[in-house]
Amino acid sequence: MAESAEAPKLVYLVTGGCGFLGEHVVRMLLEREPRLRELRVFDLHLSPWLEELKTGPVQVTAIQGDVTQAHEVAAAVSGAHVVIHTAGLVDVFGRASPETIHKVNVQGTQNVIEACVQMGTRLLVYTSSMEVVGPNIKGHPFYRGNEDTPYEAVHKHPYPHSKAQAERLVLEANGRKATWPGCTCWWPGSWSSGPRSWVVKCTSAMTSRPIRATRISTWSSW
Repeated sequence: MAESAEAPKLVYLVTGGCGFLGEHVVRMLLEREPRLRELRVFDLHLSPWLEELKTGPVQVTAIQGDVTQAHEVAAAVSGAHVVIHTAGLVDVFGRASPETIHKVNVQGTQNVIEACVQMGTRLLVYTSSMEVVGPNIKGHPFYRGNEDTPYEAVHKHPYPHSKAQAERLVLEANGRKATWPGCTCWWPGSWSSGPRSWVVKCTSAMTSRPIRATRISTWSSW
C-alpha cells in the first residue's frame, strides 16, 4: 500500500514579529501550525527572546530589516509561502509626524504587496485596525455591524487615515499577477490565543483552501 504524501512544509514570514501582536503570532504559529518548516521574524529591532525559539524543531530565522526599504522586504519575502504583515507605526497621540506614519504604514504595506507579487507569494495576512471603521467624527455608534454595514468613516488624523489607505491597497491588490488570495484581519484591542482566535482562523483558512480578499472581524467588548 502506497504511503500517503506528506503535507507540504511551509515557510512563514511575520513582519513586525517582535512587536506585541507579532510576538503572539510567532509563538502561536510555532504551537499550532504542524506544517511549519521555517518561521522568519522580520523587525526593525530584534528581541532577545528570539534566541530561545531557535532551539526547537522549526527553523526560526531572525531578520533585522525595515518595511520602508523595498529591497529588504523583498529579500525577506523571497521563498515564503505565507506573509503575515503586522509591522506598523501605531500613533494615536500625535507623537509621530504624518510623513513618518505614511511611510511606515502605507509605503511599508505597498512594499510588502509588491514583494509578494514579485516573489510569487500567494498568501498575505494584513492586520488592520478598528480605527479604520470609526467611530466617525460625528460620534455615530457602530452597533452589531459587520464588514458590509454602511458606515461613514471620515479620518482626520494621520494614523487611522494611513491604516485605511493600507487596507485599500491590500484589497485592491487581490488577484494581481501573482494571484495570491488576501486576508485583511481586524485586531480590536484584545488578544485571544484560543482555537477561535483570528490567527488560528486565518492561518487555517489560508493553508487549507484558497480565499478571496476579505476582512475577518473578531470584535470584542471594551
